[in-house]
Amino acid sequence: MTATTDARGGDDGETELGRQLATLALSCVQPSGSMEAIAAASWWNMLARLGIQLPLVVVHDFGLLLSRGREGRGREVVAPPRAATGAVVSRYHALLTTVAGSEIIDELGSSPLPDDAVAVILARIMGDVYLRWPGRPRPGPRREVDELPVTSPLFERPRATFAANRDTGWALPFLQRLCDLDRAVLARLDQIDAGTLRLLGLFSLDAGLADLADLYRLITTPGTADVVDFSLQLLPSLLETKRRPAAQRFSIDGYASVERRGSLDALLPGELAHDDDGFALKALSDDLLFYGHERQQESGRKLHYVLIDASASMRGTRQVFARGLALALCKKFSLMGGEVWVRFFDSRLYDRLDIGGAGRRDLPRLLCFRSERGRNYTRVFSDLAVEIARLRREQGRDIALTFITHAECHIPVAIVEALARDAYLYGIFVQPSKPLDLEYLPRLHRHQVVTADSLSRPADKRRRALDIVEDAASG
Repeated sequence: MTATTDARGGDDGETELGRQLATLALSCVQPSGSMEAIAAASWWNMLARLGIQLPLVVVHDFGLLLSRGREGRGREVVAPPRAATGAVVSRYHALLTTVAGSEIIDELGSSPLPDDAVAVILARIMGDVYLRWPGRPRPGPRREVDELPVTSPLFERPRATFAANRDTGWALPFLQRLCDLDRAVLARLDQIDAGTLRLLGLFSLDAGLADLADLYRLITTPGTADVVDFSLQLLPSLLETKRRPAAQRFSIDGYASVERRGSLDALLPGELAHDDDGFALKALSDDLLFYGHERQQESGRKLHYVLIDASASMRGTRQVFARGLALALCKKFSLMGGEVWVRFFDSRLYDRLDIGGAGRRDLPRLLCFRSERGRNYTRVFSDLAVEIARLRREQGRDIALTFITHAECHIPVAIVEALARDAYLYGIFVQPSKPLDLEYLPRLHRHQVVTADSLSRPADKRRRALDIVEDAASG
């Protein structure tokens, strides 16, 4: 946001920051210092992107309770400051005490929550209250401040000076409404699925945070909890397997090759037979020969292409198993060092998701994706055959195609044969209601059938999924 200057010469962002920091005089959660205020300002900015602009004291206090596992120390709810005594603040203190003692706060505090997770939880539990707050900012001709600065000397100033110079009364109506709707707030908090946040924690932050809107949709969309629970049953078993592309070493068993570059102790003995001038000339011309102890992996990264059927026939039990299995496959393939592409399909192919390298960013889309289209498998796999042929022809990619679908996934044999020429085909058919009878099955390199009996018991479902992951990874 580009800062603007008002008629009095003050910066809009700094002015709003001072107004918000003044409300921290009402804070009832300790410890609380400049770093906590900066964290609260960061959460406030994320909430503002979701269209919610709360008094900073609420973001600060609730955010610290949610994130208390981050610093490995607890957050204590203390009595309201003397300058902030009153019925509203006392009720607010009582609500914070109840929240701090809730089971979900203990569960969320068992592991550190990233900032985006804290922000969307705050949006979830405060959204209804915010809509019922008469003092919420309204869109109008006057431009609202979009974000608070998170680098400002104001964070170091004593909060008492802000409260003395600015009116904090504007925040009290929101605290009043928050306390009036305390049961709704606690109910929203109890609806937060800690498993979803644990699942996000299994993916690296290297590729950036998830889109806030996608993450908010993830924690508010019904039906994702079952997929999350199943995924959490599978992923811990896969995290011990990790292989990185690196040099192969042959320092004990022998030499890998003869190279033009190397260290002096690896110089071929015959090179020492040259006279001084000849040796210097060969050295300057890079003509000396060395034993090579290392050889870099020369093959390109394998491309694992995972397709997930999102048609209406995959709803319910099939969807839970398919998405949990797909996520486990993606994690396994990425840990093995391959590149992973994921796409949903029904009557068309949807945009690619990068669950391997940017799982944390695209995971909400994988869990929440819902198709409203019909089925056209001929079109889908015909388009896919063209794409894979191009990747093979132009980039020389080594491609393994895994698709998860049901027993009515009818594909013309000619298209499957074309795909099999350019990729390793692995089909997974979930819960067929009758014996599998598809003409193209013999053209697949491998396929798996997941029966209703395998899905009827949690232990069998987990074992079946892990067996498929290991089998697919060995192909």
